[in-house]
Amino acid sequence: MTSSPDSPARYTRVLGRHSTGRPGPTIVVTGGVHGNEPAGCEAMLRVLRRLARDALPLRGELWGLAGNLRALAVNRRYLDRDLNRRWIREDIARIVANGPEAAIEDREQLELLGILAPLLDQAREAIVFFDLHSTSGPAAPFSCMADVLRNRKIARALPIPVVLGLEEVIDGSLLGYLCDLGHIGVAVEGGQHTDPRTIDSHESAVWLMLVAAGALDPEHLPDLGERRAQLAGLVDAGIPAIAEIRHRHVVLPEREPFVMLPGFVNFQAIHRGQIVAHDQRGPVHAPIDGFMMLPRYQGQGDDGYFIAGAVSPFALRVSAALRRLHLDRVVPLLPGIRRDPERPDQFIADPRVARSHVVDVFHLFGYRHVRSQGEQLVFSRRVPGGPLQRRPELATMAARAGGRS
Repeated sequence: MTSSPDSPARYTRVLGRHSTGRPGPTIVVTGGVHGNEPAGCEAMLRVLRRLARDALPLRGELWGLAGNLRALAVNRRYLDRDLNRRWIREDIARIVANGPEAAIEDREQLELLGILAPLLDQAREAIVFFDLHSTSGPAAPFSCMADVLRNRKIARALPIPVVLGLEEVIDGSLLGYLCDLGHIGVAVEGGQHTDPRTIDSHESAVWLMLVAAGALDPEHLPDLGERRAQLAGLVDAGIPAIAEIRHRHVVLPEREPFVMLPGFVNFQAIHRGQIVAHDQRGPVHAPIDGFMMLPRYQGQGDDGYFIAGAVSPFALRVSAALRRLHLDRVVPLLPGIRRDPERPDQFIADPRVARSHVVDVFHLFGYRHVRSQGEQLVFSRRVPGGPLQRRPELATMAARAGGRS
């Protein structure tokens, strides 16, 4: 079912599935994980219709899934909780074992798992997950991904900025969970919720992704150049090709109402000390220089705004080389840094000893998740590679869905 992006619609969970029987990648595109973001669902319906109408020789199989159906029906980000913040192994295992709890989104999550679990349980190669989102304020499109090398091919194939680290600073995202299983995951913020161009941007991004993933050849899409130009034309000059999240402003319930100052857009330069919003305690000041990202111009969600900084393409190439050589082995030789004795994939840094650029060093190796442990900082990263991870809760869901081969 289709609609305009500013009027609610009811979608089926599986927007469609397309396969021609040719061997190739498994690709899953999700839209509407937030219920006030239907543009991704609309774009996928367009793609699926064209694949069938033009008999395009797709390799592999393509799934289009609608995320939060009940929230989509009323055009709200979520009803009880954010569906994109509880993809945490312990939470998933609990609702799989005990059934949904009080939140409506528990049911949404279980229904999505009923489709995803058989695909994940049977996968022998990494599945490509492509998650389509939109923003509450005016915005040019950009992609974001967890900072692992396998995601880069898809993200860099799109002529829009790539933002690193967003999946690491928010807990419980769908793509973060899937990435930790060893799969590929890229999200696209296609533009403002109600801007008709957002559907076009999502559709263009999906076609480019299908080519980058090897599901289609460029000659199968005569309008591929136009699709690329459509996306590129929405990106202003001066916006960095690559950026990384350096600050997240969390909106605490006791500090609501949180109100952004009007007029902020993605990649707008802001300065340390600048007033960017107001909350219950008064003015909210930017703690660092950088680019404004995802300012909250809606009533729901605990992400007030993010601040990003530019990353040079050279640094990205250096980071790839360092990781392929596994040179994170020498990081504990730096002053004030040691491996976690219980978690060898994590590092502990003493900020009183480690130099100020230690964060940049960790970012080169993909260690972008930071948490405090007393006076020390613990750095961790998404699963960088290796065999796909198998989880018992997914096997349980796959068996329930009759998904075992």
